[in-house]
Amino acid sequence: MNKIFYDMCYKILSHYLNFPDVADTYKSIEDGIKYCNNYPQTMIDFMNKKDDIIRYIRNVRKDNVIDAYKNGQNPLLLYPVPFGRQLSQATYEELYSNLEQEIPRLILKGIHQAIKHYNGLIDNNDLAAELLQEDFAVLRKYNLYA
Repeated sequence: MNKIFYDMCYKILSHYLNFPDVADTYKSIEDGIKYCNNYPQTMIDFMNKKDDIIRYIRNVRKDNVIDAYKNGQNPLLLYPVPFGRQLSQATYEELYSNLEQEIPRLILKGIHQAIKHYNGLIDNNDLAAELLQEDFAVLRKYNLYA
């Protein structure tokens, strides 16, 4: 994962909060960061907050155009809970991994939304594929980054 790319995308998103969908996604990113930064440190706290964290993860996974793009070679699309298990069965570490992985997907979702506001005819899958390359060229292509 290209942290510099995601940090830049997150910063870019703050310039597009006039679009309600981008603003909602931005808020979800902020919520995810708060959940990560305040992840329960004891097993008792974990058990008390686990359902809230699972609810957050499930909510942000709904209708994420980035997750809809299927490409088995992209690590962002792999959920860390082992195959065949549900989030409710996740261990402390597995749930944190799932939570942490939502933030980059949400950042890409927000950039996707911003681009679509100005380039509505672009195919969702094509745009998702471009964004998943984590290349600054795609941001320049759509005039989001100089």
